[in-house]
This record gives sequence, C-alpha cells and structure tokens, in this order.
Amino acid sequence: MKRLFSMFALVLLISASQAMAAAPAVKLGAVDLQRAVKECREGVAARADLQKKIEQFNAELKLLQVDYQRLSTELEKDGGKFSADRRAEKEATLQKKGRELQNRQREAQEDIKQLESDYLKRVVNRLGAIMAKIGDEGKFTAILDRNNGLLYAGKEIDITSLLIQRADDEFTRLRRKNEER
Repeated sequence: MKRLFSMFALVLLISASQAMAAAPAVKLGAVDLQRAVKECREGVAARADLQKKIEQFNAELKLLQVDYQRLSTELEKDGGKFSADRRAEKEATLQKKGRELQNRQREAQEDIKQLESDYLKRVVNRLGAIMAKIGDEGKFTAILDRNNGLLYAGKEIDITSLLIQRADDEFTRLRRKNEER
C-alpha cells in the first residue's frame, strides 16, 4: 500500500512539474502614472501652458474687479452729490458689473477645469500608448498603476523611469518634427 501511494505521489509530482514548466511565466510591471504625468516633458509643458492660461484669466478678472471697485468707490464717495435718477443708474451699473464679474469668475473656473482635463487626458493617452509598446516589447503580463489598488510592487518591476524616458524621447521627436514643418 505504501508502495502504491509512493508511486501515485511520484506520478502526481512529475505531472505537476510538467504542468508548471508548460505554464507561461508571469511578468508584472508597476508604474506610478501620477509621477509619470508630473515628470515627463509633455506633462511639464502642459502644466506650464495651463499656468499661462490661469495667469491670463487672473489678469482679465483683476481688470473687471478693479472696474467694479472703482464704480463702487465712486458711488460711495460721490453718491450724495448725484440726483436720485443718476444714483439709481450708477447702482444699476454697479450691480451689472458685479454680475459680470461673478459670471466671468465662474466661467474662468470652468474653462480652467476643462483645460486641465484636456491636458491630462492628452498626456495620459500618450503615456498609455507608450506603455502598451513597453508591455509588448518587454513581454509583460500586466503593468499596474501603483496608486490604484496595488498593495506591493518591488522596485525591480517599477518601469516608471523607463516610461518617462520614452515619453520624453517621443515628445522631443514630435516637437522636432513639428518644428521642421
């Protein structure tokens, strides 16, 4: 009986080792996509463009605010000198300017959110395409984002630096190509 059990265990062990030898190797990669977006040249350029747009919106809003403040001060100082009709006209103008300022602030915030979303989407899409190439070339089974549910990833499988380097190379190549046109 022992001999039969030993033979069965040996056959099972040989079968298991053959099955494991035939199974494909699993190769995982991990990437910090937030870091890649933040550090790659395209991401840096996108943030710089966004910052310029924010500064433009702020300058525009500051002009509207100065105009509103000027009218408010004028009404406060000289309001007693105006006729009732003139004062009512100035107050109506001030209220209109206040609404314009609030509307433009709201529009600017929405525009900034949309620009930020567009920039992020463009950079992430490009990084996704590059990641697919890296995955194919490196024969990765999966590449996981460190910030979305990954509990552990050793440094030896982190390909964020490779992704940033490839993204920078592609960004430089595309920029040169566009400059040649």
